[in-house]
Amino acid sequence: MPLYLTAILLPSPLSEEIDDIRKEISSKYNVYAALKPPVHITLYRPLSIPLTTEKNLIQLLKPVAFMHNSFEQKLQNFDSFNNKTLFVHCVKQPILNNLQKDISAVFHKNKLDPDENKSNSSFHPHITIAFRDVTPEIFIPLWAEYKNRKLKRSFTIDRFTLLRHDGKKWQALEEFLLQKPEELKLF
Repeated sequence: MPLYLTAILLPSPLSEEIDDIRKEISSKYNVYAALKPPVHITLYRPLSIPLTTEKNLIQLLKPVAFMHNSFEQKLQNFDSFNNKTLFVHCVKQPILNNLQKDISAVFHKNKLDPDENKSNSSFHPHITIAFRDVTPEIFIPLWAEYKNRKLKRSFTIDRFTLLRHDGKKWQALEEFLLQKPEELKLF
């Protein structure tokens, strides 16, 4: 079964700038897992779904794009999870949380996620720059280097993307433009 990921892909040149940070970390600390996916904010975790369900999943996700307008997202500095994941911190905001909740609802209401316990019940938006192959011995100097490093950027989120893993890398399968219709004015 193919693996699917629902995410926000960052625009160039911001994506390239963060990818350069990932490459710098990989080179310096000999960790490479974070280089595999594109630079992104996960909206729904990687999930194996039968290929026969793919077209249905795309149709189910389309209405979510019509429930949201584009918005500005701020990125600020670096943070970590569990002494093994380093990431760029996304400033929390209700608009992004609502988008993620609406996408999660598609997976849950349509029973696409057999293990809902691993679902995104506690959404913490971030852009991973080092994880999985970061050992505690590597994390200590890595965190020492990045915990006080400053980064402040922003970009417009105007779409989300469904990606499919082709066995070697993630491929963008479908983009969903955020385009909530203007509210109807009744006279």
